[in-house]
Amino acid sequence: MDVRIEQVTSTVESVDPSALLTPAVLARIVDAVIARLEADQRAARSRASEVDTRPVIEQQRDGRR
Repeated sequence: MDVRIEQVTSTVESVDPSALLTPAVLARIVDAVIARLEADQRAARSRASEVDTRPVIEQQRDGRR
């Protein structure tokens, strides 16, 4: 919002307190990020096992399946 007083011009910015991150909102964001990272890791492991050309018995010994 622009404020004009005679020759002085200024811009005033206000912050909506309800738009700030509360601890609960921050916790939900962190939980969502962790869940996404875990999903990405599972997908990467799945892709790796799909392209693994070793015999099944060898894969089982390594604990990949």
